[in-house]
Amino acid sequence: MASFFEYYFSEYDFSKRETAVCCPFPHRTESGLEYTETRPSAHINLDRGLFHCKVCDKGLSETSFIAELFGCSYESAIKIAKMFTSKEDKYTWDKGTQLTDSIKELCLSLGISEKVIEELDIRTELGDEIAFPVFMYNKLVDVRSYRPHDRANKIRSKVGTTSGLIIPFDLWIDTPKNKWTILCAGEKDMAVTRSQGLNAITLTGGEKALPKLLSVFKNRKVAICYDNDEA
Repeated sequence: MASFFEYYFSEYDFSKRETAVCCPFPHRTESGLEYTETRPSAHINLDRGLFHCKVCDKGLSETSFIAELFGCSYESAIKIAKMFTSKEDKYTWDKGTQLTDSIKELCLSLGISEKVIEELDIRTELGDEIAFPVFMYNKLVDVRSYRPHDRANKIRSKVGTTSGLIIPFDLWIDTPKNKWTILCAGEKDMAVTRSQGLNAITLTGGEKALPKLLSVFKNRKVAICYDNDEA
């Protein structure tokens, strides 16, 4: 069974019982200066689902690690951890879905550029919807199915997922923090805004959703550009 640890620390070899990794949490020198380590001081035991750092002395289960890393509730961390246990990832998405000519034309008619269609890995699963995959560290954690002409079921998520996740997380997380982030109301608006060259994201669940991953917004400049409607 896959785990969050394996995807978050994907550059490491987990063939051994104990895997040495760089601690992602800030450390401090004796003089109080904060730094991020570049040499592994932490270990992960996949069999037991545990993380321990010898420098900052954090000992965390996988769920507690997620909560600490993202600044989310323990309940939200449980849901995120569960989404990482499936076998679906970017590879299976690319191999198992297609972009039909009709869906590509629909995207272009809405103002979504070919470049952004490719960047977001937009496909269709059932043939009549724009399917926006939600990746975290190349793990497929949700799919947002958008049908612009179906008012009753305009946008849907996969069963069992949680709202408040970031799209496109993997494209956005490494962008400079001093670069403005445009938080849009939905997947279509986000894709159109990115087609205009802006650093746009959205949250699964739309305007009424609150971000689950609070810590990733720390020190970022964010402009919230939601629709002027009831939601």
